[in-house]
Amino acid sequence: MKEKKRKEIIESAIKLFAENGFYNTSVQDIVTDCAMSKGAFYNYFSSKEELHIAIFQYYFEQMSTRTIEIDKENLNPREKMKKQLGVPFEELTKHKEFFIMYLREQSFSINKELREFMEKAQFETLTWYERNLKDIYGENITTFIGDIILLIEGMKQSYLAAMLFHDLQMDVDLLPNFLMNRIDDIVNAFQNGEEPIIKKSNLLSSFPQCSFGNIDRIEKASLLLADMQEQLENMKIDEDQRDGLAGVIDFLKGELKKPNLEKYAFQGMLANLKEIKEFDIYREKIAALLDVQLL
Repeated sequence: MKEKKRKEIIESAIKLFAENGFYNTSVQDIVTDCAMSKGAFYNYFSSKEELHIAIFQYYFEQMSTRTIEIDKENLNPREKMKKQLGVPFEELTKHKEFFIMYLREQSFSINKELREFMEKAQFETLTWYERNLKDIYGENITTFIGDIILLIEGMKQSYLAAMLFHDLQMDVDLLPNFLMNRIDDIVNAFQNGEEPIIKKSNLLSSFPQCSFGNIDRIEKASLLLADMQEQLENMKIDEDQRDGLAGVIDFLKGELKKPNLEKYAFQGMLANLKEIKEFDIYREKIAALLDVQLL
């Protein structure tokens, strides 16, 4: 019951913030729309700012849930990524008010908590791109993968903005396939000698001045382990092997919570993940973040 009411408050706030703006919408406006008292509101959120952060979390959870659902479908890597590229366009039709607020928010002052959440979301998005692009096109795209990611994001955001602000009518069912074909064109251009603009393969390290470069290295490693854990659940491997690897990941997550990282123990357990080729990129990133030499 409490979760249902919390969701109702969030969805009411999305609508009101989109209509009137964040600063022009009061807590009283929200509780009136929800037919509840102001005192009851504070049982769910300590402030309007906390509610604002919850809205972003709510939306990205919707996106993440849909992406995970597609991950579990029996699709090859290309078809999977193509379908997942369509998720933002699906969500636009269902949550147009949120997109209005999100894009309007870019001109506002973003508080520390919201910035931290957005940094994590950006980091997870970059990791998702890198993993899926390598699954489709192979490791040979590493030298220009940063350019590919930026170009994909640029195309995706442009179409979202055209639909939102110019109310352009387009068949959103065709967009994922169109974007996937454009990604093929971009990859072919680089494979045929196009010089990459971004010289390093890791977009995060290429742009340390960007906001998402400020996430704590322990937090980055935790996010990578969480992503590995999610992938492990969907892998077609022996159940005993899955349980053993899950235990390794749980151990590593526990080590990250300690005040002082025991590098040798971490290094040894990280080596146990070598048997899964898909984890190589994660092992390399985690080792680099924590200054641990891979075995």
